[in-house]
Amino acid sequence: MYPTDPVVRAKIDMVLDWRQTSLYKCLPDIAYGVWGMEMDDDAAKKSFAELIETHFVTLLTVFLKDNKKYCYSDTPTIADLAIAPALTFIMARKHMWANVPKEVKDYRARVLAYFPDTKENFDMLEGMCVGYTGKGADLMP
Repeated sequence: MYPTDPVVRAKIDMVLDWRQTSLYKCLPDIAYGVWGMEMDDDAAKKSFAELIETHFVTLLTVFLKDNKKYCYSDTPTIADLAIAPALTFIMARKHMWANVPKEVKDYRARVLAYFPDTKENFDMLEGMCVGYTGKGADLMP
């Protein structure tokens, strides 16, 4: 899950840093209503636009470039396990999820499918997000 090659390891570290400091910061405004937290619709729209315009582009054109199935790899690493389940949070806003690029959805599905022993856990998270009907669930991006 964590490569031994120092160059590949450095790339995976970069992806993990990007996930934590860039990608993930957009998710609370979109999805934390699932846990009963207040969400601001304007902030959610702004965060979603940032995902579409910047972070999904980085994922697809940098980390998954050269037709890689996973971040800099043909097998999943810890970086993919950090990213893919977090993308599930966007499902709390069904119209936003509908606008996530197919390639990003396919990446998420590919990573989650690689770990069948954790399907129950991934399904539980997805159920929480898809089942969210609170304030802003129907917000248009």
